[in-house]
Amino acid sequence: MRKLFLLNLLLFLPMLCLAQSIEVKYSVYSKQRKAQIEKIMSNAANQGNKGLLAGMEAEKEDSFCLVIKDRLSSYVRIEPEEDLSDDSGPQIILVGGDYSEEERAVYKNMVSRTMTEAKDLLAETYIVETAIPKYDWKVSSDSKEIMGLKCYQATLNDTITAWFCPEIPVSDGPDVYAGLPGLILDLEDEHYVYRCIAIDTNSRSEVAAKKRGKKVSPERFEELRKEMLDM
Repeated sequence: MRKLFLLNLLLFLPMLCLAQSIEVKYSVYSKQRKAQIEKIMSNAANQGNKGLLAGMEAEKEDSFCLVIKDRLSSYVRIEPEEDLSDDSGPQIILVGGDYSEEERAVYKNMVSRTMTEAKDLLAETYIVETAIPKYDWKVSSDSKEIMGLKCYQATLNDTITAWFCPEIPVSDGPDVYAGLPGLILDLEDEHYVYRCIAIDTNSRSEVAAKKRGKKVSPERFEELRKEMLDM
């Protein structure tokens, strides 16, 4: 009976491993948003509209969820609960020649080394497929604890700083970032600050299904983006 129990347990363990995934939640802060709002606030022509501008949160942080399973991953925005209060006003989306707030999601396939980005631009969803970039990370001995896990620093082109955790040997991270010998928990680049706020290495969450949209090349998307923002 004991041998039969051990045999069943050994057969069941791989099934448990396959059912598990890694789930990380990030708080994402946009440096571009803050700069754009401060620019709008300081514009003399907007001084008479302070009531409307009061709803524009320069320090707003968005939440994203990264789910990794079977060498696939999805990085999608966590939708906030709707504000049903009577004084809730219309949502303001900033659109300017140098910046716009775009809904986006990133899906990676570590087997084929491909990445799919779903980008919403003025009510249209565009799908951009590329190879996962080969980042030339420079790993240092600097370390710190994040969520109780020891992480090491890595830099890229002196403009991007990441903190990754070798204890979680998954070469993935938030947004388009990957390529380190451990999961990236915190990262800062020229435009955003990504901060890990929760992690579950024994999650039952599934990788999110890819959004549908119009497939375009990266170059074509940038052309469309520039055309729309210059309208």
